[in-house]
Amino acid sequence: MYLLSKDKKILISFGSEGCHFLEIHRNFGEGKEKKFALMGGGLVLNTYPEEKNAMDEMEKIVSAIELGQMIYKID
Repeated sequence: MYLLSKDKKILISFGSEGCHFLEIHRNFGEGKEKKFALMGGGLVLNTYPEEKNAMDEMEKIVSAIELGQMIYKID
């Protein structure tokens, strides 16, 4: 089962292997180059210049899950 938070920034997977998170973090990075990061399992999967870009990516991932895709490539 998957749960998507109300603000659509956290996707949680529940299953026999435990609980896994996919999250959008803001202010990722240092100095003036702070960005938004899509993180899962403690790893940075990708960074985005604006929150909208990260949110769009999360929406694509949720859509892929709904369609039953086994692999999703992050842009």
